[in-house]
Amino acid sequence: MNGEQNKEEDLDENNLGNLRSSSNSTTSSVSCRSSSICTTSVLRKQQQINRRRAFFQDDVIVTPNNNNTNHLSTNDDNQQILTTNNDNDEITNEENSTGLTNNNEENQTNKPFKRKVVSFSTMPFEKKVADVCDCLRYMQEGSDFLKVRSYARQFRRLYKLNDTLTAISWYPTSKKPSKATITIDSIKEIRLGKTTERLREYTHQFQNESLFSIIYTNGSNQYVSLDLVASSADEANIWVTGLSCLISGQGTAPSTADFEDRQQMRDRWLRDAFAVGIPTLTNEPEQINPDENRPVTNTNTNSIDEEEAVRLLIDYGISEDKAKVRLQEIQASKPEDARGYFTTNELINVFKELSTRPEIYHLLVRYSRNQDFLSTEDLTLFLEAEQGMSKITSEKCTEIIQEFEPSTEAKLLGHLGIDGFTNYLLSPECDIFNPNNRSVCQEMDHPLNHYFIASSHNTFLLADQLKGPSSVDGFIHALMRGCRCLELHCFDGVDGQPLIHNGTLTSRIPLNEALEAINNYAFETSSYPLILCIELQCSVSQQERVAQLFIDIFGDKIFLDHLTTDINTLSNEYRPLPTPNDLRGKIIIKSKKLPPSFSNEINKEYGEITDDEDCYEDNRRRSKKDMSSKRHRRLALAFSDLVTLLRSAPFEDFETSFNEQQSGQVCAFSENAGLRLATSDAEEFVNYNKRFLSRISPGTWRVDSSNLNPQDFWNVGCQMVSMNYQTAGKFMDVYFGRFLSNGGCGYVLKPTYLRYDNAAAAAAASSSIVSGRLSTNLYSSNTPQILHIKVISALHLPKPEQAELKTNSVDPYVVVQIFGVPRDCDEVRTKTVYHNWESPQFNEAFEFEIAFPELALVRFVVLDDESLDYDFIGQYTLPFDCIQPGYRHIHLYTIGGDLIANAYLFVHIVINSKSLAVKPRRSLSRYRRSLLRRKLRVAAFRPVNHRQIDDLFKSVVQPLETAFEYRHAVEQSLCELNEMCGLPDISNVKQCVRKIAGRLQKANLVGAVTIRNQSDIPIFEYSTTLPELSRQSVVALEEVINRCRALVDNGSVIHKKLFGVQAEVCELSKDIPKLLEANGLRGKKFTKAIDNFSYNLALLHGQTDLLNKAKQDANVTIRQILEAAETTHLLVQSE
Repeated sequence: MNGEQNKEEDLDENNLGNLRSSSNSTTSSVSCRSSSICTTSVLRKQQQINRRRAFFQDDVIVTPNNNNTNHLSTNDDNQQILTTNNDNDEITNEENSTGLTNNNEENQTNKPFKRKVVSFSTMPFEKKVADVCDCLRYMQEGSDFLKVRSYARQFRRLYKLNDTLTAISWYPTSKKPSKATITIDSIKEIRLGKTTERLREYTHQFQNESLFSIIYTNGSNQYVSLDLVASSADEANIWVTGLSCLISGQGTAPSTADFEDRQQMRDRWLRDAFAVGIPTLTNEPEQINPDENRPVTNTNTNSIDEEEAVRLLIDYGISEDKAKVRLQEIQASKPEDARGYFTTNELINVFKELSTRPEIYHLLVRYSRNQDFLSTEDLTLFLEAEQGMSKITSEKCTEIIQEFEPSTEAKLLGHLGIDGFTNYLLSPECDIFNPNNRSVCQEMDHPLNHYFIASSHNTFLLADQLKGPSSVDGFIHALMRGCRCLELHCFDGVDGQPLIHNGTLTSRIPLNEALEAINNYAFETSSYPLILCIELQCSVSQQERVAQLFIDIFGDKIFLDHLTTDINTLSNEYRPLPTPNDLRGKIIIKSKKLPPSFSNEINKEYGEITDDEDCYEDNRRRSKKDMSSKRHRRLALAFSDLVTLLRSAPFEDFETSFNEQQSGQVCAFSENAGLRLATSDAEEFVNYNKRFLSRISPGTWRVDSSNLNPQDFWNVGCQMVSMNYQTAGKFMDVYFGRFLSNGGCGYVLKPTYLRYDNAAAAAAASSSIVSGRLSTNLYSSNTPQILHIKVISALHLPKPEQAELKTNSVDPYVVVQIFGVPRDCDEVRTKTVYHNWESPQFNEAFEFEIAFPELALVRFVVLDDESLDYDFIGQYTLPFDCIQPGYRHIHLYTIGGDLIANAYLFVHIVINSKSLAVKPRRSLSRYRRSLLRRKLRVAAFRPVNHRQIDDLFKSVVQPLETAFEYRHAVEQSLCELNEMCGLPDISNVKQCVRKIAGRLQKANLVGAVTIRNQSDIPIFEYSTTLPELSRQSVVALEEVINRCRALVDNGSVIHKKLFGVQAEVCELSKDIPKLLEANGLRGKKFTKAIDNFSYNLALLHGQTDLLNKAKQDANVTIRQILEAAETTHLLVQSE
């Protein structure tokens, strides 16, 4: 930048600073009153500037500075992306940057949970966007943006689009008017988000959604970027959409008429529909009739009255309140003699204004080819690049268009307009829940103890535990919600009929009525086994009556496999439990059972069992004296014979259980006891639950029937966590969310690290040492996932239904909660949008690192910030594994689990693996040191003090480090590809291929680059020299392919080596205690060697799995490149 330009800019710098200097220099020559007036004027102007700054960013503090800042050095206004030229005459310096403090508070996870945040969506500048013309009109009015150059140099400017739609300009500026302009034909790309180096480095305090960059060529034909910060995501989207449409004109100067023509097809459909006065169904073709002079049932030609107009708008999805308000506004603007009726054009405009959702329109424009509709090719790109679908055919796209597009003309042409696109995004196909999990999709041939089982506590109760009502409706409700384990307490009743109650003041219900209800609904929602946990407090005669009722009502449904029971009872050998498939349609009775020795006694109808508590309490440590003084009670033989597969047993400690407990014995734990074990003895508790079933009951202090947090017990593998189904709330939502997967059958397969893969592994764990240490789960094989959630908007939110203090409006905000292992748990919230519950815009993105995705659940909650007593609006909870990526609608549910009609959240989901390719934040040397440390950790084996075993582990150190390098190279190349394509870090390879194809198309170089498929390997062919942007992105894509191929080819050799060593080590593990003892290890040294061996084996197994998964991902990446190349017409088949 030359000195003359700097001088011009200094003269045009902050006028407020000049005013202060002038005021300070004349203070001695003016009166006190004049000085006061001048000071007041200065302060008033400073306050105005502060308000404007706060308007753009509520967490930026502006500090007045009376010092002259004209001496600050300046740099170029725009970032030169590809080349650097310090003599660029068109890029001149701007005014002094606004003084901003770098608070770096963009991370919403650090914000207080209940903090209210101003919503820009309610600001005066917000305008409803129905088409691109609205965007252009808004751009012509001008927008205040913050131009980013560095932390300390950020300028506020007013940017406007000129009347001829040929250039954008900004002011104030020291440039000549002809220089402070960017012509539309010089703009090459519009990027939304932090996609340039400057934005990634200097905008940590801003939301990603409000940033965008304009990439254009200067007078020297060099690529430079103009990096801007909008006041809101809405404003940024308007400019990105408008500029994208302007630069896609294929070299011709667009006009306003050209953009108005984009809506003609939609206008014809709406004109015909509203002129007829009868709604046209989506699946019924309507006649296309441009004639508006149709007879209507009123005195005005071609118009209808307000009542009919409201009805029409409601039939087309507009809420009644919104329709009435908008129509009344139109009425008020008319003269009195013209009120009462509405023309077709007025109804069309009302419909377009109220039905067009800007966030969906911006998305449609982003994927369309300069039109307000998606062709079949555009729709294919959207489904594959954004929605995570693959191998989408034109027939599939045609089916979508035929099903969701309301216009017959659009259907015939194969176009999906904004209304059809909105209908599709609201359909079940775009639900966040993966439809594959709506049916049974998991293996059901594992033992019962390998599954989480939906369980109920005191199922018969409808309210509290002390004096609430009991009813058969409790059983029906639980069974219809997928419960597979019910609890019944049986007591003596009058006339020999047993009753069910809680032993307190709760009401009584006859046992036979409860069993009849259970029999009728047992397999309504699931065909897999139903477990009945029976607590008998009856006399022997009524116990026999209980047994008879079970036989009479359930009949053949009762599982009575005496052979399995006898073998399992008389033998100490561990035998796996049957599988859910083996027990389909069966009812399993779980209770106490007479000891095996009782069968030798003759002519006895009952026996004696210990009258101890089934539930292991936290504050009880039973000594031998306590064991010897136990009371006994009688148990009828008839009932004992029904308890065949699962039977109650007391829990002593883990060592006793590993040595003595049988697979069919089920121990119950109180909430406090289970939490203590899960916290202090988590490893042993996990190993225990790999072999046996455990049942957790809510604490006895929960007399109000509140619920525990089931996630605490799922984390250690507890199968049956009992819940009070009658009490709705957060933890019940989490519980139902867990069992949404696998078809809602009530059985969910536990992750591999919480179960044994086969019976041999379980049998090998019979030793207390091996079970407690050697069988430690292989957590290191788990790959952390990064979950990106952008909460875009909501739709048709109701008012809090249980609020006693009603308000006239709703101020919604969204809370996103992660439930899982402690390190994964998180909770964030969006800003509050005031007085908007029909279509609030949030546009906030969050990122979560999920270390154990198989255990994680995600809960979306919408709350009301205005409510005085009850703020819950709706929620939805689902397992992490069931989330579909892409743009998804979330249908909200009430606190009681009922669907809320037409209430949705609109979100964007991206899931990817945690990358090894972390860019250096401070210095390249520190980044390299960090990378080296991670590389060394992948093979950080510990000494076992056995030469043969240690040598085996040492032999795989080099292969593991090499595998890490290949994995890192692939991930680094993917990051570089996103940067070269100007896309966010979370973009996938299909989006990159689409961007490359778009660049070639805009440069009229279609066919200049082709990809040939040779044995499923993409091979690039060039026919001409490419522009710099296209060349860099194509080279980066080639590098991704080469590194993926290197990983696949060399990874196979490394994997074979690792797998062979792993097999040898596993073979040695069978005799590891003997080998170590023979080596002279005793006591603590022996224990430490066992621990080190277990750690090394887990590390080796985990790294082998990671390499195998990386190979699979590399193959998927290559396949996705081929699929995207075919969709974008870059692919040519080999001859």
